[in-house]
This record gives sequence, structure tokens and C-alpha cells, in this order.
Amino acid sequence: MSRRATTSSPSSIQRSAPATQVSRSRSSRAGSSTTRSSFLSNSTASRVTRSFAVVTDSTADLPDEWRDRYDIEVVPLKVIFGKETFRDRVDMTDEEFFRRLAVSNTLPTTSAPSPGEFAEVYRRLSKDHEGCISIHIGAKLSATAESARIGAASVEGFEVNVIDSQTVSMPIAFLCRIAAESGTLQQAVAAVEQRVPKCRVLALLDSLRYLEMGGRLSRAGAMIGTMLDLKPLLLVAEEAQIKPVDRVRTRSRAISRMIEFFRSEQPVEYVGVMHAEAKEEAERIAADLQKEFPDQQQIPLGQIGSVLGTHAGPKALGIVYIKK
Repeated sequence: MSRRATTSSPSSIQRSAPATQVSRSRSSRAGSSTTRSSFLSNSTASRVTRSFAVVTDSTADLPDEWRDRYDIEVVPLKVIFGKETFRDRVDMTDEEFFRRLAVSNTLPTTSAPSPGEFAEVYRRLSKDHEGCISIHIGAKLSATAESARIGAASVEGFEVNVIDSQTVSMPIAFLCRIAAESGTLQQAVAAVEQRVPKCRVLALLDSLRYLEMGGRLSRAGAMIGTMLDLKPLLLVAEEAQIKPVDRVRTRSRAISRMIEFFRSEQPVEYVGVMHAEAKEEAERIAADLQKEFPDQQQIPLGQIGSVLGTHAGPKALGIVYIKK
């Protein structure tokens, strides 16, 4: 179960509590079927409008097309290189981030948006929306969700449902799209909470250097792995647990192993492919997987952002999915 904080006026909570219970018990099925069909619809469809807002943060690696079509608000984290601070994907693009990372002797750090930044967003959205679902990077990975909760608590009379996604990267984007295509705020919350424990990120690292720099691997281990051309395969599973899957010699074999492991995880409901400056390989993986998902018109392709990219490094690849 995801961790959720709802902020609204005390009187509205008392009046709506019984109805909310009924609505949420129905919405799990309704939200799932509605979202599934629309998720596979033509990506060129018109912009979606609704009575509630959807908010996330820049770690969702949200495709621009989805952000525009579903009017999803993205609050940027901050990326810190030495004494320089950048707003993620505002002051610094992904390409610029990886160029800096490749030549840096120390890992950059990231910081969550402040509660005040979230409060400002929620107040602005309250003028045109009845409520909000705010979906964020796992609490074990960042303080972002907690910052959102604190910010929401300072906005009176506006219901904000803060969801700890327990994951990172594009599974959060999937959750945002699922929420955006739900009929009501209650259905959106139920549909997202149902899927939070099923989110997965399967990441293939091209280098052990960034695990060593982050203290997750010894220098000796990194040297041996580099000499043997080992490519680590990691899984971000339920509750943001990072689990080693395998270490495979050579990149081509590692890609095959990644796809093999993904197939062992099926059935899945949604799937996408991520990359860190390795678009051509990601496109080939997506084309390969597309044959196994003929009902999904196009498997989305995304760019790994700064938070996951800091530890994965340039040329990383990933398959992201939500299990059935």
C-alpha cells in the first residue's frame, strides 16, 4: 500500500467520508479497465481535461508529449554539481547533465523541492481544480514526497492526495497517465495505489564507475569488473528495494539477459524502455518488445534523468514496467 496524505478542510472530510469509501471500492475495477483501453489509444488524441490536477516531480522522466496532453504539473528537483545548483530539466537538460557527469570526479547530488515550492503549486492549481493527486519518487530514495505532504498541509480547503510511488523514473510517469485518464480524483487515487507495489525498473549499467563513486562498490571490485567487462543488471522493486539481478560480460550479452529477465516477469500491464544517451539501442529493444505487445500501439521510449542517471551513468539502459 502506498503512503498517502490527504489535505482538505475538516468540514469537507466529515461530509464526504462515507461517499469516498463507496467510490474507492468501485474505482479499482473501473479505473483499471478505463485506463487500460485509453492507454493504448492513439498518442495524437486531443488534450485531456478533468476536474482534478495531476502533479509529479522531475524524477518521473515524464515524456513531453504526455505532460502536454494530460496537463501534468512537474515540480523540478535540484541537481548540484559542486557549488553550482540547477533545477532539473529547467536549467539543465538531460544531455548537459550526462556530459557533466562523464567528466566529473565526484557524483552530483540532488535535493528535493521545498515545501514552499509545493505549496505554491497547489495554491495555483486550487484556483481551477477541485483537488489534486501528487505522485512522487519513493520516500526511501528522496525527501520529495514528505516535502509535498508538508506543502499540502499549508494549503487550506484544497484536497491534495500525496502518493509515495515507491519507485523512480518512468513507472511514475505511467502512474501519472493512469491518474490523468481516470474519471474522478477518487478513482485516480485508487487506480494509482493499486499499482504502486507492482512498479519495476530493470536497469543495465554500462560502467561500474558510478557505483564505485557512490560507495555502492569497492574500488577493487570496480577494477575487476571493468577488466572483465562486467555489466551489472539491477532491479528497483517494491518499496524502492534495489536488488542485484546479474553481472554479465559484454554489453550485447547483458542486453539479451535484461530482455530475458523481463520476459520472466510477465505478465505486465505497461512497459517502456529508458536510456541514458543510448537511444539507438533503446529503440531496438523497444522494437523487439513491441512484437510481444501487439495491442500496445507503441512502447514509449524515455530518457533517464539525473536522479537515476547519477548512479546508472551514461549509456545505461532500462526496461520499466508495471506488473499485472
